[in-house]
Amino acid sequence: MGVMPEIGKAVEEMDWSLPTDVQNEAIPMVLGGGDVLMAAETGSGKTGAFCLPILQIVHETLRDLREGKGAQTSTSRPKSSTGKSHKWKMNSFDRGSAMAIDPEGTLCQARDAGGWHGTRSNKAVVGGGKYYYEGTVTDEGLCRVGWSTDKATLDLGTDKFGYGFGGTGKKSWGKQFDSYGEAYGMNDTIGCYLDLEKGEIRWSKNGIDLGKAYDLPKHTLNEKFFAAVVLKNAEMEFNFGDQPFKFPPKAGYIGLSQASKDHIIESNIVGKCFSKGAVNAKPAPNAPQAIIIEPSRELAEQTLSQIQKFKKHVSNPQVNELLIIGGVSAKEQVDALERGVDIVVGTPGRMEDLISTGKLALHQVRFFVLDECDGLLSQGYGQLITRLHDQIPKVTSDGKRLQMIVCSATLHSFDVKKMAEKLMYFPTWIDLKGADAVPETVHHAICMVDPREDRQWSSIRNHIKTDGVHAKNRLNYNSPDEGNFYYTPSPHSVGSSVRPSVHNCL
Repeated sequence: MGVMPEIGKAVEEMDWSLPTDVQNEAIPMVLGGGDVLMAAETGSGKTGAFCLPILQIVHETLRDLREGKGAQTSTSRPKSSTGKSHKWKMNSFDRGSAMAIDPEGTLCQARDAGGWHGTRSNKAVVGGGKYYYEGTVTDEGLCRVGWSTDKATLDLGTDKFGYGFGGTGKKSWGKQFDSYGEAYGMNDTIGCYLDLEKGEIRWSKNGIDLGKAYDLPKHTLNEKFFAAVVLKNAEMEFNFGDQPFKFPPKAGYIGLSQASKDHIIESNIVGKCFSKGAVNAKPAPNAPQAIIIEPSRELAEQTLSQIQKFKKHVSNPQVNELLIIGGVSAKEQVDALERGVDIVVGTPGRMEDLISTGKLALHQVRFFVLDECDGLLSQGYGQLITRLHDQIPKVTSDGKRLQMIVCSATLHSFDVKKMAEKLMYFPTWIDLKGADAVPETVHHAICMVDPREDRQWSSIRNHIKTDGVHAKNRLNYNSPDEGNFYYTPSPHSVGSSVRPSVHNCL
């Protein structure tokens, strides 16, 4: 089936001799790169069906990154041994799925009329100083430009870690949009000012100062600040100071390219360039390649346990997994993210908390898995799933397309079908269950009782409670109410002292 020998050895040690039906169908499909919808009964091996190929692809990707293979090619990029540019530019490895950036890193374009797509610079300033850069609108559309920390999302100005000024004349921070300055558009040049001495952010339009926009909280003055932009069907060109500014700053502000080396920090979302012009994206430590969401902590723990068993012999490089659930110290989970994770398994609530605070990054996610999707939707997580999906780039920085895998007890749920149509890309249906089926692992036992021959039931002191339909019937030998009785033992009652439930059948 194309499964690597190291995983095959671990599976053999688990006494798995043959793949189940769902594994036989799903594993080649996932390894082949497609979106997959799978439905099969509990105990059919769905967890292995998606964990095995995901583990293999994540390991192979890490190995290729280490060896400099399999990366996106670009002959127009400058060649270097480190991938770090001496020039300030917008970071092609830290961008939305529809954000295009020219080889010089100064012209940004997003042609998605229905969504916002952002990017940040390849460097940040920190620890004091007064800085400036310019952005000129070079095509019609909606723009928002400003400053962002590495904890912010790429949707500038919609969380507490980024400050934006939009073309509609609104400044934004923490999802709060307020009137500021005036609207801008085609051919307008916006100057972006950052004062890390006084803790101020301001903007200008075509050289006219629009006044102070924000006072930075004191605890943020030591954060890393990146130049940032988010576009909606628009285009902007940037000047960080390598070329003469259209409207040179005053009052001691300097261009970002003139910042002292002591106040510059390279972005940890970088790439490496090799002799043949291949670019290799190096993921940030807190940017996993796979996100697996479970409806309960018990299922999340079980899935993580399976991954740990499958990866027993997988090494060089090691694949790091992390369990993110409530009831566990968030600090321990954040520390693990900072050390580096490749696969994250968790429940929706805690996962969203870490994503919203910037502790868990989504820009390198290649696999987005919803296990027991019908359970997630019934618990009201539909909007959360959509929000997370919107934040994940549909193409990673090394050119790999996002794969989405949805597992469900049944694919015939209207909500599951609707979500799949909205989020998935031409998914393959693997339906081994059908609209109505009984799992092979569930056994029915029927015990026939003849009340005419055995009338012990009539003298029981404490009668077994039933639905009460025939509670007032007058029973006699020839009464039609003296029908057959049957009981269905549950798996928990077999071999125990629990009395079986009794049902009266006419």
